[in-house]
Amino acid sequence: MNILTNKKYNHGVLFYHEHSGIKDIYRGLGDVTAALTTFCKHLSIQLSENEGDIIEYCKKIKSKSYSDDVDIVFILGGDGTVNELINGIMHSELDIPIGIIPGGTFNDFVKTLNLSPRHKAASQQLIEAELQPYDVMKINNQYALNFVGLGLIVQNAENVQNGNKDVFGKLSYVGSTVKTLLNPEYFNYKVTVDDKEINGKTSMLVVANGPFIGGSRIPLTDLSPSDGYLNSFIFKEQNTRVLNDIFKQRDSMNWNHMTEGIQHILAKKISITTDPVVKVDIDGEIALETPLEIEIIPNTVQILTLNNTVSNNNTTADEEIES
Repeated sequence: MNILTNKKYNHGVLFYHEHSGIKDIYRGLGDVTAALTTFCKHLSIQLSENEGDIIEYCKKIKSKSYSDDVDIVFILGGDGTVNELINGIMHSELDIPIGIIPGGTFNDFVKTLNLSPRHKAASQQLIEAELQPYDVMKINNQYALNFVGLGLIVQNAENVQNGNKDVFGKLSYVGSTVKTLLNPEYFNYKVTVDDKEINGKTSMLVVANGPFIGGSRIPLTDLSPSDGYLNSFIFKEQNTRVLNDIFKQRDSMNWNHMTEGIQHILAKKISITTDPVVKVDIDGEIALETPLEIEIIPNTVQILTLNNTVSNNNTTADEEIES
């Protein structure tokens, strides 16, 4: 009997960074490849040494100069590494399925896929996962799966970068968040949606496609990364009402009726200008500055997703991500 006839894919490429959040990356690669080779006839393991390498490899896969039979790509890394792959896929117009394996601090989009936060368990779950379509955000000339953030979210990320994320992991985010909330920086904004302008002053503005940011779920119950809409959240003022709003569960129909400190805007396209110009966080990477033109591209990528009915969080003691 030829066991290869049961393989789902012919040739998969697994991208990874040596400096991922996994303590022992090479042991981690062994765990992951053991699972992926059960449904790929041929698996290539590709080190990404520098920022932008994955984008270049996607160009080669598109032109078939990497190989002429690649039919799925995998990424082992955190949210920023996933973002680089998405940009490679989109810029090369590469119509190929994606498998995401957690290897970072928060792994926000992995939660959306119902996968375990542990790389070994998640790679094993991919065997049972099915492809699902997801929207992608286009931000100026870049792309993102999860979110675009201005203000406090950037301020917090910069505070963390000034510390040592590799050593302190999520603890650095907790300490930095407290510091950021105590000393917010405000900016003037103008948001244009369907020719309607909204002006004001804020400490944070977030445009989300995915339901998880910074390890926490956005309390909008009907937020979906596959509905063809952007969900924008404008923090009106930084006080206890905003903090209370963060924890209220509600849907898009009643958000603005129940919420005093955070305005919700649903849109397919949105323009944002600020005074002064501010930095922009895209899926955990500070990559742009305002002004921004953001639009949603519906159902444009296919990603392996575990059905809720078979989702589980099986882990083993030897699977550890920096925390």
